Amino acid sequence: MGFIVEQAVALPIMGVPMPKHPKAPLILCHLPYFAWPHDEQMAFQDGLRTMSKSVVTIFTWALVTGLAMGKSTLTLWQAVSMSLLVFAGTAQLAALPLIALGLPVWTILITAFVVNLRFVIFSIGMQAHFYSLPLWRRATLGYFTADFGYLMYTSRHPEAHPPEESPATRRSRIAFMYGLTCGNWSIWQMGSLLGIALAGQIPQSWGLEFAGTLALIAIIVPMLDRAAARWAAGVAALVAVLSMGLPFKLNIVLAIVAAIVVGIVSDRRPKGLLTKPVSAGD
Repeated sequence: MGFIVEQAVALPIMGVPMPKHPKAPLILCHLPYFAWPHDEQMAFQDGLRTMSKSVVTIFTWALVTGLAMGKSTLTLWQAVSMSLLVFAGTAQLAALPLIALGLPVWTILITAFVVNLRFVIFSIGMQAHFYSLPLWRRATLGYFTADFGYLMYTSRHPEAHPPEESPATRRSRIAFMYGLTCGNWSIWQMGSLLGIALAGQIPQSWGLEFAGTLALIAIIVPMLDRAAARWAAGVAALVAVLSMGLPFKLNIVLAIVAAIVVGIVSDRRPKGLLTKPVSAGD
């Protein structure tokens, strides 16, 4: 129910006559989801199912972020508003100590921008897929798209506009993305709001931050199915650790840049240079 209400706010009506859905209450029949053709509804549900595979990781990270906000200097309603409006866990965690120190707003905004520079890369990659949508729909997708949504969508649809793609297939692809983003946002908010509510009950000694890191690694490693991706991940991890002492979490920026460069170079090199060929006599 929650994801249907959310997409009623975030998703547009696609210009299809509004049918009555046999299994939906009358009031829900006026939501955009029930105006879509069956194929697009199935694609949306596929997006939700795909995102649900990462529910443990997303929920854990959201819970950790919610706990951090609940234990910070923010009031209850400030923490809740930050969760609902910002929707950027890394930026939220980076901003909390700066807010506690009373630093200027511009310092907090710059820090949040720096630690979220990866979304600039994401948006460049997604632009080719959704450039035909109206600006407000692209902006809505931009807000709701997070790391897992980007990774899952581009894994399913690596090519922006295949030559054989029909208009109906393109609309189903967009509906799939809507399902990913709605699922991601809903899971995150449940974990984050629960963390805020439980902040006074869970001690710091539980070390949930490390649990969130382990859960994230468990999801990311299976996605490194190409040599270029493994090289990029390894170099990024090394650069992030070696430059950890930099201010404003600039080590994250360096790691992102290094990963992009290594990934591009690795993709362009002949496959034989990345892996040693095995001859028949070996």
